Amino acid sequence: MSFFPISRIIIWDLFKKSPWFETWPSFEASEVFKWGTIKKYSKGDSVYKDYASDDLCFLAQGSLWACLAGENGLIKFSIISPPGLLGMAQMLGEHLEDKPCYEFYAAEDSTVLILPSSAIEEQLDKKPLLWRPITEAAIFFQRQCVRQVVLLCCGTIKERLISAIYHYGLSGTSRPYRQYRSLDSISQEEWALMIQSSRQHVNRALRELEQEGILTLGYKRIEIKNPLELERLALARYRRMP
Repeated sequence: MSFFPISRIIIWDLFKKSPWFETWPSFEASEVFKWGTIKKYSKGDSVYKDYASDDLCFLAQGSLWACLAGENGLIKFSIISPPGLLGMAQMLGEHLEDKPCYEFYAAEDSTVLILPSSAIEEQLDKKPLLWRPITEAAIFFQRQCVRQVVLLCCGTIKERLISAIYHYGLSGTSRPYRQYRSLDSISQEEWALMIQSSRQHVNRALRELEQEGILTLGYKRIEIKNPLELERLALARYRRMP
């Protein structure tokens, strides 16, 4: 279920406030955006693969599984929420040594904006200083990803699950749209995969959180009952990190 409208106007608002384009002049940002094509994907659909096309992918609604492609198949390791920009690596001109490496699949019904890389390159060629916010955003998200891996793989099962639910349950959008989304699209097996645990341990931790009044469990359903307490517990883990 969509958690905010997905009209082109709303996507533009999210686009221009995203870390990649928030400091771009409105004209240059709109010149990139106007070439974007909105596409919708159902849960499980392949959304994007490294170097499979010359396009970039801006995640506007829903969420995507980030997967590492290797000799043993795909390994799901994280969920990406809006706003997300996929494909910046291929803007470097030469393929990185790990190519092709990452693939992205819809974790729920999702909407993306497909952007031709040439539209961004044209603006960067005209104003090279526009590379700065893009580079800063890339560094920021790299640091966030490292932190997220630590939060989801270190600590007790309950602590890791709190971080995972907080990470997935809060949209990554700006404050006007920020709200807890439905958690129905994530199964217990997927929660277990996300925090490197088992379904049995996840189920036990969920029951504990239900007893503490933080969430309510139903048939294939998790409802956040006390978002403030969940946020407090999750952010306390952030603050404890060095």
